[in-house]
Amino acid sequence: MKLHHRLALGLGIAAAVGLAQAQTKPIVWNLPHVTGPSYFHTVNMTAFGAKVKELSRGRMEIRVHAASSLYPGPEMLPALLDGRVEIAPVLSAYLTDVLLELGVLELPFFTETLDEHRKAAEALRGYSTDMMAKRGLKLLTVHSWPTQQLFANQPIRTLADWKGKKFRVYGSESADLAKALGAAPVSIPFGEVYTALQRGVVDGAMTSATNAEPMKFFEVSKFMNFWNLSGGSTEWLATNMKAWNALPKDLQDVVQASLKAVSFEDKEWADAKALDDRARKRVTELGMTIVDPAAEEIAKARQASRSAWDIWLKRTGANGKNALDIASKSLGR
Repeated sequence: MKLHHRLALGLGIAAAVGLAQAQTKPIVWNLPHVTGPSYFHTVNMTAFGAKVKELSRGRMEIRVHAASSLYPGPEMLPALLDGRVEIAPVLSAYLTDVLLELGVLELPFFTETLDEHRKAAEALRGYSTDMMAKRGLKLLTVHSWPTQQLFANQPIRTLADWKGKKFRVYGSESADLAKALGAAPVSIPFGEVYTALQRGVVDGAMTSATNAEPMKFFEVSKFMNFWNLSGGSTEWLATNMKAWNALPKDLQDVVQASLKAVSFEDKEWADAKALDDRARKRVTELGMTIVDPAAEEIAKARQASRSAWDIWLKRTGANGKNALDIASKSLGR
């Protein structure tokens, strides 16, 4: 065998051995989420993870941990910030003083529809990217949960009906909203809402009406009160910057290409809207009673909730004011 043939064969064998070794020891990233396996967030993230494995030819895996099986909702952001997980959703529901300035679209009644929510979220993408980078995170995608409503064991038709009730809230802004409307906010992780409703720990829960079926809230809540508290609840997919920088450049490209290949962002928004559009019919089919508060009652609630805006702006300072200006301008306000 000629020398150059032997060299080529040797290089080919070495490459094959190197690839085999890479496939047997893939880089594994863990991705936690609060939703169950059948909910659209989990389904879409699982498809993204499968595409990463496919395009990397087994060199990288993103393992999705559904239903708070790895970390409960409030623990996901701290885990991402300190590197216990490499990639995770940043849920507006669990923003605290850390990254609270991202939660402008969670201000009560700021948006009324998912279309409004997406338009404002897109306008805020650069702002959100910068705020996350300052905390050591790299923003990958921006998407949302459906519109935010109110489950309860009794009809909540008027502003007066909020008084003295204990309602599960999902973040600082919703807690301030509950207080502004006369209710007592109770912070409960998403995975524990069913039990809290079942045991009467709370009188109701703020979350999407689309959760009635997958989370079985219809079993423990009789009324679906459509207050349209928010046109959505923003969710960002982000990576820990140190983990991202440690990833080989070609695998960084694979992650980005995989998100595009499964149309991750567009599918998240489309799924949220499709579920939201059929939520009213579905909750009725599940035996719940729909309550539509009168327009004047929602107007009263909107006016009363402005104190929650003031609290948020005081907490977030110049960054919050900047975010509010960007979002308001995008919606022509």
